[in-house]
Amino acid sequence: MDTKFYINTEANDDDAYRLAMQFACELAKKDSNIKRIVLYIHTKQNTGWFDRLFGNETVKRLFNGIKFNDCPVPFKFETKLTYKGAMYGNTSDIVICCGIDADDILIIDDYHSVKYIIAIPWLRKFTEKWIKTWNAIEISGKEHENIKKNPEPSEIVKIAMQELTSVINMSTGITHHMDNDRAKTYIRTLHKYEPELNSDLVSSYLIRELNWDTRHAKDIEKLIDTLNNGRYFQGGEKTGLQNHYKRWKAKSIV
Repeated sequence: MDTKFYINTEANDDDAYRLAMQFACELAKKDSNIKRIVLYIHTKQNTGWFDRLFGNETVKRLFNGIKFNDCPVPFKFETKLTYKGAMYGNTSDIVICCGIDADDILIIDDYHSVKYIIAIPWLRKFTEKWIKTWNAIEISGKEHENIKKNPEPSEIVKIAMQELTSVINMSTGITHHMDNDRAKTYIRTLHKYEPELNSDLVSSYLIRELNWDTRHAKDIEKLIDTLNNGRYFQGGEKTGLQNHYKRWKAKSIV
């Protein structure tokens, strides 16, 4: 079942919030594992859309949770500070991301308690990275023709990342010094010999296709950005890099 959705909208669009809540209720009716619908906002002050929809008193109650008559599960406000979704356990939440940027949505992707995400952009350009990473489904029928599937990294980059994935401890990412050194070697090699190394494309590929946790994919993204910005990092091999690249290139031809 598809679990990533968005609404093609920007700025103040009360209809988008109404639609997202209705859509979430329909998902909850079909999925008995869902226990609540989270309205995920930046801070306690970011409730303007809901003030207009429900009024101030209802908004106050939403911080403790409210069950509406036409929905089988309660709605509850959570903020970036208060929402600590479980990394393990049963999936139980539908999360409606209210004007949340892509990097913050990607973080809650890792929460095992989150089964469905519905993103409502404030500005589309700040949400597109998440939309493209998951090829999220637009639910309003207003698909924007400029939002297209994320292009893929080159075949050689894919092979390098697949190889890295096969040898590191996936539960800890590249935090162990040996895994960190290997990752730095691979990124340094790709940066030197590939025509382009796009950090967004690589991290999206790691998350979408190789099942990396977002926080670990971000570590790879930071290494790439460091080199792309003309800076350096300590660790990893600095010689013999061509041997790695030749190995990946040979595999890409087979």
